[in-house]
Parts: sequence; structure tokens; C-alpha cells
Amino acid sequence: MQSNTQTTTLANANTKWRQTLIDIWAMNSFSYVVSLPIEIVIAGMSWQEHFQVRFAALILNTLVARPFGMWRDFVMHKTTTNENSSFLKKYFCDTLIFLSFQMPLYVGNMILGGASWLEIGKAALTVSLIAGLLGRPYGMYLDFLNQRFTPKTTSN
Repeated sequence: MQSNTQTTTLANANTKWRQTLIDIWAMNSFSYVVSLPIEIVIAGMSWQEHFQVRFAALILNTLVARPFGMWRDFVMHKTTTNENSSFLKKYFCDTLIFLSFQMPLYVGNMILGGASWLEIGKAALTVSLIAGLLGRPYGMYLDFLNQRFTPKTTSN
């Protein structure tokens, strides 16, 4: 028979693993959907280059997904103090969080994937210009996954 402390410890460990998996899934799935048209259509990368960059992104995103999720949780907690914070405030916070964390990683990933400097420049500029369109949707997607797949705690 487990004590309440052991049960709580196991529940916390399970929640941390679940949160890590949610962050990894969110970052990789969102990143692929967004990057596909940017890399193929706008940057003019070949499918082979695109898949090389996406493979590198899969590895990199998996490694940084939880730190990004923790960074976002921290900043959002400090700046949007309650559920009733305005959409505009959440929009600006998510946009700045996304851009500050993701742009350096995106450029590094494209370098690792073998993209040319011209392709990197075009893709990075495009991501910078549309970061305002990406940050909040990613935050909303992450919030949705968290609400959907994180068990609610009940008090006894």
C-alpha cells in the first residue's frame, strides 16, 4: 500500500512527463505545418533540403520543447496574472516569447540542415514578419493541448 506522499510523488512525476510530451508534440507538429510553405514556397528550398531541415528540427525541437514551454509558462505567469487578461496582452506576450526563443533556433536549424545563406535570410525574414501571426496561435495550440491532455487535480 502506498502512502499519500508516494502517491503524490508518482502523480507529480507523471504530470511532468505528460507535460514534456505535450510540449514536444506541440512544438514539432506546429513547426512542421508552419515551416512547410515557408521553406518550399517562399525560401525556394528543394524537398530534399526541406526534409533535411525538418529532420534537424525534429531533433532540435524535441530537445528544446520543454525549456520553451517552461519559459512561456514563466513569462505568461508573470505578465498575464489571470485568465481574464486581455487577448491583446496575451498576443504580445506570446509573440515576444515565440520570437525571442524560436528565431535563433530556427536560423541554427537551417544552418545545420544545409540551407544557403540566401535561403536562411529569406526564411528568417519571413518568420520575423509573421511572428505576430505565429506566437499567439502557437500559445493557444499549446494551451489547448494542455487543457485536453493534462488531468485535472481534485482535492479530497
